[in-house]
Amino acid sequence: MVYRKWVEAPRGLAPGSLVVVEGPGGDVLGCGFYDTAGPVALRLIETGGCSYGGSEEAVYSLVERAYRARRRLGLAGDPEAGYRLVHSDGDMMPGLIVDVYGDLAVYQSSSIVWDIHGPLVARAVAEVAGARHVYEKSAQRTRRDIGLPPREGLRLGEKTRAVIREGEARFIVDARIGQKTGFFLDQRLNRLDFGRLAEGRVLDLFSYTGGFGIQALVNGAERAVFVEEDERALRLLRENLELNRVADRAEVVWDNAWSFLRRAAAEGQRYDSISVDPPAFIPHPGAKRQGVRAYERLYSLSARLAAEGSLLVLSSCSTHLGRGEFMAVAARALARAGAGYRPLGGVRGMPPDHPVRPSSPHLEYLKTLFVLLG
Repeated sequence: MVYRKWVEAPRGLAPGSLVVVEGPGGDVLGCGFYDTAGPVALRLIETGGCSYGGSEEAVYSLVERAYRARRRLGLAGDPEAGYRLVHSDGDMMPGLIVDVYGDLAVYQSSSIVWDIHGPLVARAVAEVAGARHVYEKSAQRTRRDIGLPPREGLRLGEKTRAVIREGEARFIVDARIGQKTGFFLDQRLNRLDFGRLAEGRVLDLFSYTGGFGIQALVNGAERAVFVEEDERALRLLRENLELNRVADRAEVVWDNAWSFLRRAAAEGQRYDSISVDPPAFIPHPGAKRQGVRAYERLYSLSARLAAEGSLLVLSSCSTHLGRGEFMAVAARALARAGAGYRPLGGVRGMPPDHPVRPSSPHLEYLKTLFVLLG
């Protein structure tokens, strides 16, 4: 992304225009789409030159390259696959996210550029990735921050729900009522590993539609307690439990995680495997101090519910909390809980279908730590 303060542009240039970018000496730096909303003036889609003859050629080429990478990863091509097809700057399409859920694709625009080229994005995703239905869900806070109104609705086809498969588990994705694009694909590998390692009595905090706990139940865990306060997510969670035939071993708690933790501690509840996957407590740099305290308190309270030898999985999706800082927060929280622990590897980051470039560190938001207690 190139900010407006660095750019001299011709008068009357329309938003979404494909432009060649030159340095002060006339050397070609690359090409991108011109943006007129917010502080970013250019969304670079190629550096070092410009090989595209127009917007349609550029969008189709970028989507095709992104799809080839997912094919190489073994993610694309399965009729029940769930994967991220476009990860903004990581796929040289800054301001655009595209997730694929079987024959349903959901895209999210953070720029007037992709608002304008939305129909082109929808067609390219349908043709390249084989999606029969394309839904736009562009209602995130970053749009409001730059004065863009929310946009949402079907752009192709007629379906807003799909079923995807992760390992032996299957999940319903509903783009219309789900958070983000309908599912949290960034945690796929961590959910699979949690399912493989979890045993006994499982606690899935901030469970959303049940990803961590259902993986544990499908892989043989004795019982799972799911804690979630979003009513719409709870409806999908219950459907997912039935879909995977594990509802008889599940307890669904409609509650705030903080009040649940206080009550569970007072009752002396203990769990053998715990996943803690909260929303971002640090949405902007000014909230960092308060957010760090919240993470530390949450992780500490969760650890106090762990039985001896328990598996504890701690996650943060706050961009403004670095990997080293996250590790330090987790260590302080476990010390505060009086829990000895052994990390299972280091801090886990983004999965392969969420690429991160040196120029886009903001995309490396996910941190997850697996530990054994005792």
